[in-house]
Amino acid sequence: MHTPVRSSLRGWATYAIAWVAPAALWALASSHQEDGSPWAMFPYGLMVMGVAATMGIGVWYLTGRVSWERRRIRFMLTHATACTVFATGYGLGFYLPGLLTTRPGEIVSAFVASPLSGWNVMMGSWLYLIVAGLSYAVRGQHRLLRQISAAADARAEARRAQLAALRARLNPHFLFNALHSVGAMIKSDPVAADEALDRLGGLLRYVLDDADDSVTFRDEWRFTVEYLALEQLRLGDRLRVIDEVDPRVMGVEVPALLLQPLVENAIRHGIAPAAEGGTLTIRALLRQGRLQVEVHDDGRGDPGGGADRPGIGLGTIRDRLKVLYDDRATLAVAAPPQGGFGVVVTLPVEAGAPHDSRTGDGR
Repeated sequence: MHTPVRSSLRGWATYAIAWVAPAALWALASSHQEDGSPWAMFPYGLMVMGVAATMGIGVWYLTGRVSWERRRIRFMLTHATACTVFATGYGLGFYLPGLLTTRPGEIVSAFVASPLSGWNVMMGSWLYLIVAGLSYAVRGQHRLLRQISAAADARAEARRAQLAALRARLNPHFLFNALHSVGAMIKSDPVAADEALDRLGGLLRYVLDDADDSVTFRDEWRFTVEYLALEQLRLGDRLRVIDEVDPRVMGVEVPALLLQPLVENAIRHGIAPAAEGGTLTIRALLRQGRLQVEVHDDGRGDPGGGADRPGIGLGTIRDRLKVLYDDRATLAVAAPPQGGFGVVVTLPVEAGAPHDSRTGDGR
């Protein structure tokens, strides 16, 4: 059964059960007046409250059509009329068993002549106000929940759009640099360039797959390893890689295109410009319930002397981390004393995230 239908049935079942308590109180009060047993009066109480409950369904739908927020005169007149009808119906409900043996005119005459009719009408009015008030309260709560849900959906959609825009900045950035690397090999080593194009096809499939912005570190590491193989074809022995990836981090969820841009930034701005190349160190470990990813190179460092190297990779990653984690993730850059350039990204590890114990080479 569809969830909204199931919720509606559950709501109406709750509504019906809620009238049992007034019926029991009515039976208890009537038993004292009639010197009878509450159990004997209970079916009669169910009948009387059943009339009120049936009319209460109409009150529920009326509150859906008459808003209390606008047209106050119309609101007051409508509910005054409805309250009169409800209270009269409630009072006549006491004579419901006599409908089978007594003419309606005689029932009305008995209702008018009865000294308890005024009390019954007052009780009916009181019940109407309770039903109408609760109906407006429930409708107000439902409207508030819908507004909260709509606002949450809007925020999630805006967040997805922002992440998509940030990732869209990384895609052409990666493609341009990868094609530049392949182009540099065409004249000097056509065979290596042909192999690089084959690898580039697999890399593009990962970059252009925007189905989910979150992947496991294993997926991101495999992609980075493939990228390193592409750059190794271009730089050869000038690119030396030290892998210090803890196998336990492989199952941790991370943003897609987190590690590779850091590696690309280190190679492009630190190692490739140096005639002798350089060493790239990649480290990933779990520390105090957080994932720490470090990328260091011993190249020329930050040529501008500032806190960032040229290019859009680091800035875009910092923006994405802000959108995904607010202040729970950090990206820090540093110039080690021995020279070169380093980037450290720290992410929260979500509760229950799997930690893989397999080897960390990802190949």
